[in-house]
Amino acid sequence: MNQEESLRAEIHQTLDAIGGPTPALLPAISVRLRPVSPRRPLVAFGRLAAALAIALVVGTVVFSMHRARISPGPVSTSPTNPISAGPGANIAWVTSQTIHGDTVTGVDGTGRVVGRINAPVELRSPDGTHLYAIVNSGIDIFSAIDGHKERTIPLIAFDTGVPMLSSDGRYLAVSSGSPAMLQLVDLTLGRAIASIDVGVPTFGTPLIVGAQAQHVYIFGQTVVKLAFDGSTLHLEQRVNGSAFPCAGLVAGGVNSAGGLAFRVLADNRTLVAFCPMDGRVTWYDLEGLTVKHEIVVGQQNPFWVTPVFAADGNTLYLHESGTGALHVIDLVHETAGKSTKVAMARWNFLSWLGSLLVTPAYAGGIPRSAAVSPDGNWLYAVGGFGAPGGLSLVHLPDATVRGRWLADQALDSVLASADGRTVYVLTASGKELLVLRADGSQLAKVALPANTYGFIVPTSS
Repeated sequence: MNQEESLRAEIHQTLDAIGGPTPALLPAISVRLRPVSPRRPLVAFGRLAAALAIALVVGTVVFSMHRARISPGPVSTSPTNPISAGPGANIAWVTSQTIHGDTVTGVDGTGRVVGRINAPVELRSPDGTHLYAIVNSGIDIFSAIDGHKERTIPLIAFDTGVPMLSSDGRYLAVSSGSPAMLQLVDLTLGRAIASIDVGVPTFGTPLIVGAQAQHVYIFGQTVVKLAFDGSTLHLEQRVNGSAFPCAGLVAGGVNSAGGLAFRVLADNRTLVAFCPMDGRVTWYDLEGLTVKHEIVVGQQNPFWVTPVFAADGNTLYLHESGTGALHVIDLVHETAGKSTKVAMARWNFLSWLGSLLVTPAYAGGIPRSAAVSPDGNWLYAVGGFGAPGGLSLVHLPDATVRGRWLADQALDSVLASADGRTVYVLTASGKELLVLRADGSQLAKVALPANTYGFIVPTSS
């Protein structure tokens, strides 16, 4: 079947569902256009108008289908130059909720399950080689190669804690609600090196660990800035009230079900945060604890937008799975750049209606509907509503859609491996993980426990 015949078949299938078999449609229009008695001018006019309306519908469908068509042919997203990755960095780790608690499953690029971790893993090191779970006795550290526990670093006991890693992966801070304190761990030394009573509620409040842990920030109703001199922590600055105008650091939890909504820029003094509740992107001065700049990006639903940072940290991509909108934010120049429309999944009215009535929190986070290849050339995007639509491939240098993989499947989340040669996709059912090569060919389909909801990604993603 050639391209023209394929297009004709698609048009027929679409119209058959609306008004009966398509082959009979055009002859029926011809019958309506035959001359009629001059004694019935109004009827003739009505028939002519109806025929033109039908023709307009046909033309609109043909035109829209032609425009939405993605040029055929294989598309490869494999990096031009090889990208090296640390041990275990290319393995995908996904979290499932079971009756016994969280289970984290590791799958390699061949589809082999390399290990399982029965612990509430919340963080992955920036280089992807280690996973961290906060427990009452301390921090459990697991290898990303096979999930085996390497060690436990003891901490002062606490009820619940929020962890965060420094950008270089050496330091890990944990703020706890009871008692209200912060503990700083040097992962290279393998021990806690400082702690402090912060004097403010810290339950559920996220952290920022600055370069070399010289400063640690707690973002809650009160923003607290702590200084570390190599041996002790002390309070340097505190701003009360709504100093940070957006709840973007809090919404979705620490890892936002597969990707942080904030990033410290290369100057080590500017924090950029995306707020899913109102589409606000804020540049925040960590020196003076003040807002530098803000822009608001239009969105239709706060639980449809996935924030993804480029590997160099200079660009933020906001993908709204429910509408297919993709916005590009230039973090250095503090502007909203190019925007485009990514091919959406086939629209499902009942799922869309349900999304308006019930916000799907996915364990407190936002589904990771987009991922950027490590070389920064490609963005992988899936649609919303649990309908078929597959994985769209956006070529980022020119912001154009170059292809689509698995077009007949409903997908939920996506992850690109650290070397860019494998793409992992979680199906909408949350029960299967698809392993793809960088040319879209499927290597494996892996069965997962029910209620699998997201990837554990490096904190820099």
